[in-house]
Amino acid sequence: MLAIERRKRIMSLLQENQSVLVPELSKLFKVTEETIRRDLEKLESEGLLKRTYGGAVINESTSVDIPLNIREITNIEGKQTIGLKVAENIEDGDTLLFDSSSTVLQVAKQIKFKRKITVITNSEKVIFELSNAKDCKVISTGGVLKANSMSLIGHWAEDAIKNFCVDKAIISCKGFDMDRGITESNEMEAEIKKAMANAAEKVFLLVDHTKFDKSSFVKMLDFNKVDYLFTDRKLSLEWEEFLQKQNIRLMYC
Repeated sequence: MLAIERRKRIMSLLQENQSVLVPELSKLFKVTEETIRRDLEKLESEGLLKRTYGGAVINESTSVDIPLNIREITNIEGKQTIGLKVAENIEDGDTLLFDSSSTVLQVAKQIKFKRKITVITNSEKVIFELSNAKDCKVISTGGVLKANSMSLIGHWAEDAIKNFCVDKAIISCKGFDMDRGITESNEMEAEIKKAMANAAEKVFLLVDHTKFDKSSFVKMLDFNKVDYLFTDRKLSLEWEEFLQKQNIRLMYC
């Protein structure tokens, strides 16, 4: 395994477990502990984790913007199940807005055989994924490319989105917390998602289990903007009652 792939897997494990240990990583990847320490040092220099005695913990800074290539392999099974469930709730003829999140990308993989759908997106990866979908019209928002998320952001993208009225906005977030609300790590990404929610008749928010009870850098949406919440694991009774009070329909995947 190449060093870059090993580091991506380390970050995926950190996203899921919050901490890792050097001896366990050494055994898992079949490399020396010194190699793992160099990996952790590199990831720390990029602001993605904090080294501790014998291992590392996830960097809990609310402004950390995890690259898409790491997010794509974090809780991939959960995101795939969400993608399948959301696709079941997309109908032939729908007009849709897709954000650039790794979870929404899984939806794109499942809708290629839908008929007469239109997808407007700021995601380069979604555009590529749907490029061979025979009965899907794909519209790019345009904008400035944000390389670590392969997303198009900025005023051009926002203005393009505001010109549309669609059936459903399919978006995700970085944090979902009862007190702090629905949050994102990047303010420009948050504005894009806010514009998508405002342009849609219905808002589908995709939140895998790793996002609950966490908050990120900037508030993205109020709870009353969300119609359906899709998630991959059973929530606590407290969360179920909270969502019911917010008139958000909970969809288990």
